[in-house]
Amino acid sequence: MDLHEDIAVVKEIKDNFVFIEIIKTGACDNCALRGICHSNNRKNIHKIRNKLKLNIGDMVRVHISPGVRIFSSFLIFIFPIICMIIFYIISKFVIRLTENFSILLSFIGLLLSGIIIHSVDKKYANSINFEIVEKVKQ
Repeated sequence: MDLHEDIAVVKEIKDNFVFIEIIKTGACDNCALRGICHSNNRKNIHKIRNKLKLNIGDMVRVHISPGVRIFSSFLIFIFPIICMIIFYIISKFVIRLTENFSILLSFIGLLLSGIIIHSVDKKYANSINFEIVEKVKQ
């Protein structure tokens, strides 16, 4: 499995931790993790345990685990579809509503999935584990 690596800039150093800012690239616009790194075009600083000799302004290569990538992709692309289907099936075959109401409720399921995704993003965005792979030569 390939590694998801990005380039980041060291912004601050405290004890055994560095605070980095991931540099936004064109690939970020299509990435499922873009909300974690660059939400609302604000600078998002991540705190990472550091074992390298780094200085403020150094460029580093950081790694995001494949498990996080898979989970976020599922949450963003598959979960809304599953919610729509479940809401449709429940409204059509369990509650026995008409086709039009079942379709309407499936869109409500899509809206609910968006709210859930937003809540999960807010709750876990700062707990994503980044790892510094190496210092990038400038």
